[in-house]
Amino acid sequence: MLQPLKEEELNEIYTWVDQIPLSRPKKNIARDFADGILMAEIMHYFLPKLVDMHNYSQANSVKQKKYNWDTLNTKVFKRIGFTLSKEQVDSVISCQSEAVERVLKFVQAKLEYYLENNTNSAEKQPQQADSQIAPPPLLANEWQKDQQIFELRETIEVLEQKLHRMDELMKQKDAKILRYQQLLQQNGLL
Repeated sequence: MLQPLKEEELNEIYTWVDQIPLSRPKKNIARDFADGILMAEIMHYFLPKLVDMHNYSQANSVKQKKYNWDTLNTKVFKRIGFTLSKEQVDSVISCQSEAVERVLKFVQAKLEYYLENNTNSAEKQPQQADSQIAPPPLLANEWQKDQQIFELRETIEVLEQKLHRMDELMKQKDAKILRYQQLLQQNGLL
């Protein structure tokens, strides 16, 4: 089980989010971010060329929320070097305690790293340079550990899917073998 975030960490996250102009006011951060729209707006604020806001629509249904988050994962996060795990996305969509704060902290660290290390970052973030908003520094080890945990969970998920697929193939193969054995017996060849 994950340790609760410290008050100081929560305040840093909330301060960072409050500095970014968003299309709707933040009332309940867990519900506000559940559909992925505000996360897309944050990414658009820092990387406007990378995020097409027309790809995201406000959602109440879990299906549409997942679509928005999947779009963020494939069209934005993956292009800057990371993705969120299914568990992370599901926990945000279902408004689990501190889930969105953990994701925001993780995305903030990844975004900060990308902006610092990307040679074109000055071109891609004119709004940030103009308003002099910079993400607060994060402990490198902490977000590296979080990233490693998420990557390992993702690997486990992929391996479990492969194992499930192998089980299905084995069952199909066993069924075919049984069918051929029956045909051979019917024809007196076995």
